[in-house]
Order: sequence, then structure tokens, then C-alpha cells
Amino acid sequence: MKKLFILAVIVGVFLYSQGASAEDTSTNSLGFAAGGTYGLGLSYSHDTTIWGVQVTALPIWDEHDGGRVFGGINLKRNFHENGKVGLYGSLGVAGGFWRENEVDCDWDNQTQTDNCIESVDEDWGVIAGPGVGMQVIFWGNMMFRFELPLAFRYSPSGYGLSPIPNTALMYRW
Repeated sequence: MKKLFILAVIVGVFLYSQGASAEDTSTNSLGFAAGGTYGLGLSYSHDTTIWGVQVTALPIWDEHDGGRVFGGINLKRNFHENGKVGLYGSLGVAGGFWRENEVDCDWDNQTQTDNCIESVDEDWGVIAGPGVGMQVIFWGNMMFRFELPLAFRYSPSGYGLSPIPNTALMYRW
């Protein structure tokens, strides 16, 4: 039991020291992202030399017409970065909900009235999976990310497995 406690303390100190050194060189990024496991919309990323997290969201909603709400979160494990190019692995989850309220009217010449039919088209979907990506830093603070995840997707219309690429263009500080 005493050996297990000592081992736990050593592992804890090691992990803390890794985290402390990683926090000293952390960066933040803000921009736009789109993809299977990124989601779609405005994106914020916080990265250290080892780990990173990226959150993306885009709500567009109207009370009468409906709209779309997309979002995602992506956890990263940086493999290598030299200040210009970086390679990483990731695990991401994204989802979306959309609704369109439509009114279709046909004019009836005999009765001189509109025959209107209201329809609601709504659906949702979730995508999750691991991926491998590369980021390129240019103009000092601009960053472009490209990632290819192997995404498991599920929606009421079915499920599947597909590689849906992710991209992001962000300003980094």
C-alpha cells in the first residue's frame, strides 16, 4: 500500500510538472471553423505544448422561419510543433439541429382564394470520432488547421462512418 501511495505521488508530481511547463507557453486562437467533428461557426481554441481544446458554435434562429444551431468541441494532443507547422491527434464531438417553417400557397382561379399548406422540416445529427491533423502558422499569428477524422455520425435518418474533413482559419496570440 505504501509503495502504491509513493508511486501515485511520483506520477502526480510528474503530471503537474508537465502541466506547469505547458501552461507557460499556452496560446489562444479565435477564428472560423467548419467540419465533421469541429462543427460550424465561430471558433475559440486554447492550446498548450501538449494539449488543446477547440470550441465552435453558430446559432442562427428566427421565431417564425426556424433556423440552424451547430456546435462542437474538439480535444487535441499535440505530437510535434516547431513554430511554423504542427501535427496533432484529436477527439471531437459535433452536433446540429435545424428547422425550416415553410408556407406554400397556390392560387385557385375558380374560388379566387389561396390554398396554403404549412410545413415544418426539422432534423438533427451528431458526429463523433478521432482524427489526425496538421496546423500551419503564417504571417506571424495566422493559423490554418486541416484535419481528417474518422467520424461516426448518427441522426434519426440513420448512422454511418465517414471521413468528413475539418478546417479552421484562426488568429493566434
